[in-house]
Amino acid sequence: MELEEVYQILNKILPDKVFYSVNVYDNETYADLPYIVYQEISKRPRGFSDDLPFFYYSSIQITLVTKRKDRVLERKLEETLINNNLAYSVTSEYHNEDKSINRVYEIIMEEI
Repeated sequence: MELEEVYQILNKILPDKVFYSVNVYDNETYADLPYIVYQEISKRPRGFSDDLPFFYYSSIQITLVTKRKDRVLERKLEETLINNNLAYSVTSEYHNEDKSINRVYEIIMEEI
C-alpha cells in the first residue's frame, strides 16, 4: 500500500481535514479541530538477496487531534483502518497546551 492510499482512507473519515506531517492548509492557515495528521516515520529494508532488499517495512504514524476526548470518532478511525486491512497500535494519547487531545496510532506497511 502507498501513502496516497492511506490518505484516501483517512480522508473518508474527516474529508479535507487530513494532512501529511503538519496541520497546515497553506503557510498561514491551520485546520479547525478535529483533524488527522499522518506521516512516514521510518522505512527499513527487510530480507536481502545479493545485497538488495526483498521489501521494506514502513511505519506510518497517524494522529487524531480533537477538541476533547471523542470515542465515536476514535472508533470510526479504528474501524476504518481495520476494514481496510490496516492493523494499528495506539502508541500514545496526550493533552496539548490548548487542552486538545492527540491520539497517536501506528500502522506497519510492507512495500515490495
